[in-house]
Amino acid sequence: MRLLQTERRFTHLDLHERPVNTLRLVNHWDNLDRSVERGYAGESIFEWDKLPETGPRDLDYARILASVGLNGTVVNNVNADPAFLSTEMLPKLAGLAAVLRSWGVSLYLSANFAAPIVLGGLATADPFDDGVKAWWRDKAREIYDVIPDLGGFLVKADSEGQPGPITYGRTHADGANQLTEAVRPYGGIVMWRAFIHDFDPVTWASKSYLTFQPLDGQFAANVVVQIKNGPIDFQVREPPERPGDQPPSGMRWSQIADRQAITMARTRASSG
Repeated sequence: MRLLQTERRFTHLDLHERPVNTLRLVNHWDNLDRSVERGYAGESIFEWDKLPETGPRDLDYARILASVGLNGTVVNNVNADPAFLSTEMLPKLAGLAAVLRSWGVSLYLSANFAAPIVLGGLATADPFDDGVKAWWRDKAREIYDVIPDLGGFLVKADSEGQPGPITYGRTHADGANQLTEAVRPYGGIVMWRAFIHDFDPVTWASKSYLTFQPLDGQFAANVVVQIKNGPIDFQVREPPERPGDQPPSGMRWSQIADRQAITMARTRASSG
């Protein structure tokens, strides 16, 4: 598309691209009832009740992801319903995974940290508990038997009421590392969200840093700590306060500057 838009000739096209980022995913916030948290365009595109049968829209979805260089998708809400990991749900998801696989896209699942309690009937989800460790190992084996190329889990823990390791006196690293032990034999990863809700206006912006910075170096190699562009909700277009706060983003800064210039021009015009 870029070659077409720039009117380049490609009669003898031989183009190879190697993206810098190996993980290029979308995160859905889709629920089993097909509602979408923070969704404003109707129901989920995934018709869970019809799976494992898939349709043209599922194929189009996989093609769209592949066409823009994405190689993974987390198909369910990070505020996860444990039912997505249930024995009954896995064959359904296998059908969707097969369509994604045909276009080089891996399926990922948001996992509820309390799944051993809800699905397994255990009394605890403590990551140091041997029974909990065994449950996750068995569940991972069950999942990968059905979806052998599952990318792994996305986990939101101890935030907005979601269960997590802090309940048991453990750290986020303890919780994430316990899950990685279950998926590591299959090449899976765990994406552990670092966004923490703290509605105290004084501490909210620094809460994630204060929580995760002391854990630097304690996460297993197949854990990805997933952050947002800002420490508070809905900051996805905001630049850092100081250039040294994060790697610079020229496009983001230019967009902010352009908007400020337009605003100033309009202000001068209206006042003149």
